[in-house]
Amino acid sequence: MHNLFLICPDCYIERSIRAKYGNDSFFLTALGTVFDIDTFEYVEEVSQFISNEEVGSIFIVNDYKCTFIQNALFHKKDFNTKSEQVLKYLIRSNREDITSLISADDKAIELAKLNIYRQAFELMEVAFIGNRIQDGLIKVFGLVYDLSLIHI
Repeated sequence: MHNLFLICPDCYIERSIRAKYGNDSFFLTALGTVFDIDTFEYVEEVSQFISNEEVGSIFIVNDYKCTFIQNALFHKKDFNTKSEQVLKYLIRSNREDITSLISADDKAIELAKLNIYRQAFELMEVAFIGNRIQDGLIKVFGLVYDLSLIHI
């Protein structure tokens, strides 16, 4: 069985993931790890890929130092992407949990976790993929990453 990692292409974490999980790892990318899985064609393609490549585990990975997480939290730059809009919505919806944290890193880690939960929930709602998860054919994991701590 292979692993599929859902990652942000801006974080450049593929190499460190391969070093830890092996070269037979696959990657699906979306800015800020915010995937738009509402179209039937896209879901069908991903589902087919999962079947063809015998994916047994999906890892939703967020580097908490991701540009999009940092921008959403601290308004460094606003590219007005869908990922930033979703992340800002998560911040508004969980304002007390995030603002109660003192350090900037803790706030970013919390937002990364919330984004992972959101994406996992969306995967569960997708017919082709969610059914396999519920049946135990695919396991879903969340990883909060800090590439600056990884030494290769």
